[in-house]
Amino acid sequence: MNHRFNLSDFKTVLKTVYMGMRKIVGEARGSCVSFTPRKVLEFGGVDTTAPVALTLVKHILEKLVEAGYMQRDDSRARIRYVLCKNSPLWQRLRGGDAEALALIEAAAGE
Repeated sequence: MNHRFNLSDFKTVLKTVYMGMRKIVGEARGSCVSFTPRKVLEFGGVDTTAPVALTLVKHILEKLVEAGYMQRDDSRARIRYVLCKNSPLWQRLRGGDAEALALIEAAAGE
């Protein structure tokens, strides 16, 4: 299901992040999930070879951390992002709510 997406269209990047996070949360078996920007792109169905794509996803995830929707775990060699059930974003992603995309857009400043 890998596809390339238009890096110059930030809305496309936001939708890919939304789709990737929705799939990650949808497959969660516990109360929290942790992931990297690369994993978000993989779950979003995007070819992850472009470093600029990873940078854009990291920017969006950092904005979600700043907005208080999730946490950053920098205790490992690679920074991971943690999303737990107590986040309003989790509930919207889990339910396939279209407002989840609106939350991500608002946090990213779009």
